[in-house]
Amino acid sequence: MTAHDYDVLIIGGGVTGLACAGLLRNFLRPRREPLRIGVLEARAPRRPAADAGPGLRVFAIAPAGRAILEACGAWDTLPPGMAAPYERMRVWQADSTPFGPGSIGFDAADSGAPGLGHIVDHDWLRLGLWNALADQGGGPVDLLTGASPAGLDAGPEAMTVRLPDGTSVRARLLVGADGADSWVRSQLQLPTTARDYGQLAVVGHVGSERPHQRTAWQRFTPGGPVALLPLADGRSSIVWSCFEPEAREISALADDEFGARLTAATGSVLGDLRVTTPRLAVPLAARHTHRYTGARFALVGDAAHQIHPLAGQGINLGLLDAAALAETLAAHLLGARLADPGDALVLRRYERWRKGANLLTMAAMEGLHRVFTSDSTTLTRLAAAGLGAVDRLPVVKRLLMAQAAGPADVARGRHAGL
Repeated sequence: MTAHDYDVLIIGGGVTGLACAGLLRNFLRPRREPLRIGVLEARAPRRPAADAGPGLRVFAIAPAGRAILEACGAWDTLPPGMAAPYERMRVWQADSTPFGPGSIGFDAADSGAPGLGHIVDHDWLRLGLWNALADQGGGPVDLLTGASPAGLDAGPEAMTVRLPDGTSVRARLLVGADGADSWVRSQLQLPTTARDYGQLAVVGHVGSERPHQRTAWQRFTPGGPVALLPLADGRSSIVWSCFEPEAREISALADDEFGARLTAATGSVLGDLRVTTPRLAVPLAARHTHRYTGARFALVGDAAHQIHPLAGQGINLGLLDAAALAETLAAHLLGARLADPGDALVLRRYERWRKGANLLTMAAMEGLHRVFTSDSTTLTRLAAAGLGAVDRLPVVKRLLMAQAAGPADVARGRHAGL
């Protein structure tokens, strides 16, 4: 049996896992002996067609997330039109209007920021991160493709990942960045708390009668939130969360019927909407792993926590996880030549750093979901009144915007947590 040894092996070559590898490489450049980093992913990303426009999977990247992606060398590789800035956000309750008493708005101009974030194409972003790691100018990172993990053996000195061809990969630290259905989490038999919302998110792109004005629009309906996210070509990406029977019904509608239903669901905020792409329906759930870390392992992103997409925070939480883990390890490994990246006490610092913030965000999203999909008219009216009240409190709004943006220096290895 052939074995390859790494200091850190990341299982999962998605955005969060690749960002974690890139930040580790960046933070540890001053180290005399380079860290041996591997990323195990079944298939390398394919280059999307240059003229295809944004794909159906897009992310709402907050300013802190952008800083992390810039530090990894991926942001500037995005082609024109694949990162659309948005400067404003309007959120309102079903029986109100976008600017009515049951609404709240955020504007980057109110805080002097250039924008609230960007709507970014997933496929181009992942390709940019992958190519940045493949460029060995910043230090070696092995991108291991062609096989999925088949077995895991946990030992006192290393984690050993067995591959289907009989070879294995050993690592002093195993990082699970393999998504909501994490193989790493399953192999380690880590307990989780999970909730199935009984909902699907219907996604696609639409054209609109009126311009989106670089604004993210979100309306809370009794069945769930529906969002219109601005794309660079003038279209909007939709995320329409519905209970499963309705989601399956609207997914099967003809394009013109779907456009009419979506126009009504969004309160005609952008006028008539017309479908421009196929639609996908994605199951929605929430999950939180009780332990992010232990001897020789750590979880990041959806492997550790899965969140309702109503505020688009899932990818940003994952990127902050990646940055926090990379910085925790860098502080430890730069301090001593023989320091162990799999030290459980060191990894626990990362868990303490991120778990509270993740749980707080998850609780907030869960609370919003419960309130706005409640059968109680009184509760939803109180919630709408609350939105309106916060909208009239500039100081509170600025605090909320700062929280959503994330820590500005997280990608530079100088976060206040260490």
